[in-house]
Amino acid sequence: MKPLKLVTDLLKSVLRSVRREKAEGSVDTLQKKLGYRFTSAGLLRQALTHKSASAPEDVKGLLSNERLEFLGDAVLNCLVTEHLYLTNPDKSEGQLSKIKSLIVSRKILGQVALSLDLGSYLIFGLSEVKAGGKNRQSTISNGFEALIGALYLDGGLGVVREILQKYLFSRIAEFLKDERNINYKSKILELAQKDGFGIPRYTTISSSGPDHAKEFRVRIDIAGVPLGEGCGSNKKIAQQNAAQIATLNYSKEEILSRVKGEVKDELLSD
Repeated sequence: MKPLKLVTDLLKSVLRSVRREKAEGSVDTLQKKLGYRFTSAGLLRQALTHKSASAPEDVKGLLSNERLEFLGDAVLNCLVTEHLYLTNPDKSEGQLSKIKSLIVSRKILGQVALSLDLGSYLIFGLSEVKAGGKNRQSTISNGFEALIGALYLDGGLGVVREILQKYLFSRIAEFLKDERNINYKSKILELAQKDGFGIPRYTTISSSGPDHAKEFRVRIDIAGVPLGEGCGSNKKIAQQNAAQIATLNYSKEEILSRVKGEVKDELLSD
């Protein structure tokens, strides 16, 4: 092995060790917030280890929190479904599904993770630290799912249920009332299909900025009629913002008028 590479690998190993020591020194605070102390410290450490902090030889990410995230996602969906079923006897399957899709969304789980300050406990590699991983919604929401997976393995469903009651279930009414949590893509889809216009079409019309801070601009068309544009740090956010504009601009009569006008123009040109 070349001397320079040997030194580089050694430095990376030391830095990973320092970050791990720092994170382990703060997990007591996290466990106090949760109201639960892990029997397996290793399990909690893995739940908090982002793939960027894994050793280079761990190409599958088996030592990161990705597998626990997979498990936590399933546990979360199960318990959220159970809670909604038991607490909403007057709601239909369709209504429960809509509420569930919001509650288990990256946006809501990100808010819950923020309330725990979870980003401060996650163990990152230097590249992710520089990229602002501790504040990225997708990263901390994934970390929350991994934490749920670890809690399930260490303490069982009862422990997870109690923690979700404290940090998620008790805030469902708040999340549902917050207009910022409205799924405008679903709302505009319902409007378009109700009026016989089919499925809205989203087109990415531009993207700008460096890879770590891109901005996308998306246009939404209904029945071929453009109803708005939205911007966002990823295509999903841009589509959601475009859909919000479209709900404000939506008019069945206006869309029909423009569609008929285009058909008329085509007939005249023939």
